Amino acid sequence: MRSTGLTSGRSADANAFVPQGYPERHPASAGCRSVMRARLSLLPLLAAAMLRPAASLAAQAVDRTDTPRHGAVRLTFDPTTMTWERNFTPAGRQGIGAAFTADSSAAALPSLALMQQDTRTLTGLAGYLASLGHDLLAIRAERRIMPIGLEYGITDWLSLGVTVPIVRVQVRAGYTLHPPGANVGLGPRTSADSTRYSSFFNDLDAALAQLMKNMNDSLYGPCSSSPTCQRAQAVYNQGQALRSALDTLVFGVQDTAGRYLPVAGSDAGRAITALVAGLQHALADTFQVSGLHNDSFLLPQTGTADAADIAVLYQARTDSLALAPFGDTPRRLRFFTGDVEVQAKMRVLTSRDAALAAAFLVRLPTGHQESPDDPFDISTGDHQTDLEGRLTGEVTLLHRIWLNAAVRAARQLPGPRDRRVGPADDPFLPPTTLAHLRWDPGDFVAFDVAPMYRFSPRFAVGLTASYYAQGQDHYGFFSPQDSTAFATQIGGPANVSQLEAGTAIRWTRLGFALTYAGPRLEGGLSVQQTVSGAGGLVPVATVFRIVMRQTILLF
Repeated sequence: MRSTGLTSGRSADANAFVPQGYPERHPASAGCRSVMRARLSLLPLLAAAMLRPAASLAAQAVDRTDTPRHGAVRLTFDPTTMTWERNFTPAGRQGIGAAFTADSSAAALPSLALMQQDTRTLTGLAGYLASLGHDLLAIRAERRIMPIGLEYGITDWLSLGVTVPIVRVQVRAGYTLHPPGANVGLGPRTSADSTRYSSFFNDLDAALAQLMKNMNDSLYGPCSSSPTCQRAQAVYNQGQALRSALDTLVFGVQDTAGRYLPVAGSDAGRAITALVAGLQHALADTFQVSGLHNDSFLLPQTGTADAADIAVLYQARTDSLALAPFGDTPRRLRFFTGDVEVQAKMRVLTSRDAALAAAFLVRLPTGHQESPDDPFDISTGDHQTDLEGRLTGEVTLLHRIWLNAAVRAARQLPGPRDRRVGPADDPFLPPTTLAHLRWDPGDFVAFDVAPMYRFSPRFAVGLTASYYAQGQDHYGFFSPQDSTAFATQIGGPANVSQLEAGTAIRWTRLGFALTYAGPRLEGGLSVQQTVSGAGGLVPVATVFRIVMRQTILLF
């Protein structure tokens, strides 16, 4: 997926700096005004003699309409930073690591498997599954693009340009210690917790010992004939079994330390609380044995996970699938060249209050695609050729209101791509599914608009809106022999069309921009937030952009 352009500008009309009817702040007499007009009339000539190229107000939300004058070169630095931690998905907003869940994590963690089995036996919940929850991986993705652009004025209305983007990508990884959906939490970790559990078991032992003493003292009658004593014996046996099971849950068995307990509000947690409460009521109400409190057994209130356990889970999964190990992006894999752009641009309309420009752009396959062996890798480009047309316009209303708009449409040509073939939403596919494919990315169209208010001829502030829509990708093999070989490799039919699901995407961004234009140096800032996304995985991204342009006269 490509990001839409975020820059815009005014035409290179020197009069654009002083719009007709722009209000004067300090009234003057008619004579003074005549002198001032005479002096001001010399300023454009003086500026032209010293600087030659005209500057314009550039809105950092829509591509600009002007071109360098004949013989001038415009140098542009356009750093853009895009960050995101979540994606828009058909199921709503989810963390980047949402595909990695631990609903079946008990199979990989012996302590969790033991707790799960003990909980099933204790509560009678045969289908109980101990889960560490969803979104165990806290992923923050970042793509920084530094496009270095050179644009040369062939004539005053036609230019040629080239842009070389230097891209830095980084994934910062961590563990979500309170993942959503967890039904287990960490057991005793502090001395205070251990003391509370020890107190509970001491109270339980004392209550059961008192119950046994009462039976031995025949307070409930002889157990050989008294139903009350027989009931007391049954409660005692149930209490001993509950005590043993709870002790195993909390402290483990033999050399295995207990690590997790059911969350208090989960089905298993409520069942354990009910068992303790039932025993307490039976002891106190029926057999007059006090000392045990039904709320004294401590259960975690929220689902928590141990970072070491999550690391074990992830490593076991990535190692078995020959995937890159979990962690931050290595330094050697952070910097790449993006897709180089070559552009021809022509101004088709220039007037005092309106401008229109058309451009044709070829995007070359020089970028770096994401690795099929790293589920969290970030591409720096599509590494295939694009043919893109752009139409940019701007209108000034009432000397203050400045409306910028642009439309872009691109035909994305086919290119090669390595992918693991399987469901598009499954990043954990076995290495045998890796295939070299012909990739035909969907064509796209984008709209950008930026209504701005001019506080002065050189400074403006306004809002921005961007919309992007891309068609569905298509995958195939380069030859029938490749398809046959892949089917043999996976031991079944080669269905690569499943990769196409979720590739027809669209998103909307909103934000604000401010811009300043000097005689030769221009600059601006914009911030946009992705507010909606549909069709597939769309980053919930924040985009920061700074634009700096310098015009140099060659002759």
